[in-house]
Amino acid sequence: MATRDEAHRLLASGREADVYLRPDGLLVKRSRAGRDLGPEAELMRYLHRHGIPVPRVADASESDLVMEYVPGPRMSQELDAKPWRAGALGRELAELHRKLDAVPPPAFLDGQGFNVLHLDLHPGNVVMGPEGAVVVDWASARKGDRKIDVAMSWLAIAVAPLRPVKRLARSRLVRGFLSGVDVSVRVDARRAMGTAAEIRLARHKRDEAEVNAVRRLVRACTD
Repeated sequence: MATRDEAHRLLASGREADVYLRPDGLLVKRSRAGRDLGPEAELMRYLHRHGIPVPRVADASESDLVMEYVPGPRMSQELDAKPWRAGALGRELAELHRKLDAVPPPAFLDGQGFNVLHLDLHPGNVVMGPEGAVVVDWASARKGDRKIDVAMSWLAIAVAPLRPVKRLARSRLVRGFLSGVDVSVRVDARRAMGTAAEIRLARHKRDEAEVNAVRRLVRACTD
């Protein structure tokens, strides 16, 4: 008899969780560290009620988060396949931030501030679904100031290691993203880049090239 994991098809393995496709077409996110996924599911349900494009939650327990499977490539894959769309994809990423701006943070969400922050909103966490872009992986979400979330996205797309041929597309992605962000928020995000860098570098061990890229961007934003 197949075990539960054998019956499911592994789709992705992140730093902290695995994602499986069940035979019934639903996704299962399972934390390898034993993190309680209930709070993430509660936030996703809340955001869905407020019009934010997230997968619909079907069920949740301490070990599993069961949700809708949204077919389609990640925005990062779309960028690789169609680099000429880089500017448009950057603006679409900025539009997702705008949508989050309109959502009041729920009382149950940790943190302090007037905005819901994803804190890991980059092209790898956006699925280009049949009905539009859908944001996944809300594990890092907190209450806070919008400028931090925008700075985190800016940093993520600006410093990810890329082959030389991809760097032009990345430059267009960054420009498209910044052009879609309100000027006042963009100015504030530039000032918050140091804080965003501290958060990013504290999360996981980064290679020297990425650390140097982060530091260069911080200097460019603060000079």
